Amino acid sequence: MLGRAKRLGIKADYLVADAWFGTKPMIKTALSLEVAGILRMKKNKMKYRVVDPQGQIEALDANALYHKAVKGEWKKVRGMPYRAVTMDVELDIASGKNEEPNQINIRLLFVRGATEQSKPCVGKKDWALFLTTDPEMSMTKILEIYALRWGIEVYFKEAKQHLGFLKEQTWTFASHTASIHLTAIRYLMLVHAKYRNDELRICDVRSQIKDQLAMLDFSQRLWQLFRALINGTIDGLKEKLGKMAETVMEATDVRIDEFFVQALQLDIFTLKMEFKS
Repeated sequence: MLGRAKRLGIKADYLVADAWFGTKPMIKTALSLEVAGILRMKKNKMKYRVVDPQGQIEALDANALYHKAVKGEWKKVRGMPYRAVTMDVELDIASGKNEEPNQINIRLLFVRGATEQSKPCVGKKDWALFLTTDPEMSMTKILEIYALRWGIEVYFKEAKQHLGFLKEQTWTFASHTASIHLTAIRYLMLVHAKYRNDELRICDVRSQIKDQLAMLDFSQRLWQLFRALINGTIDGLKEKLGKMAETVMEATDVRIDEFFVQALQLDIFTLKMEFKS
């Protein structure tokens, strides 16, 4: 998929992924696409090769590296509420037994919250590990670029909870594809509304629209009640009003329909103005 995106002309400088994709195949993908990979890594048994001060080469996993060279060496990240330690190591990205060893230079970034500095003992859940295939990248840049992923998380949260992502009662591939695109269109409409009002967030715009639609729905239901009452009153006056009773009811329906069309901004004048702008 990433290769197809590049062939279609989508340009990128970085490949960013969470720990689920912090694997050797993903690292090789970043290298093959000639982009800098920035991946959050799991604290598993993956071995990193490091040279100790005596010149001895050791292969250690993330936890062993932390206890050997990171613990107690935290440095404040300028402009961010974090403390971190970088370490340049080698990683064999050969992922199969039949593959030839392929050692590459990478940079590891150990990170913890600055507010945790006062803890007497840092546990395994108190720090995170990032990897970049660019050994020259600073710790600040690694964190800044990785933080861009948060926008993707926000999108999928909004899409799943509020924008009907894959909620259609169908099972075909074409309908799933359509659902994904319709959800994206809904989100882009919210983004457009946000840019028209910089003080609001995406979720604020969505909540505002949701409240407006709820109010319109309530108004429509309330009108059905009033219509029944008005219709009953006019029925009682039919003997006096004659055919005029039906005319009054029809005129009332027309006026209420016009109100709802205008409230939803689906009137011809508004649509023409939007088209021109």
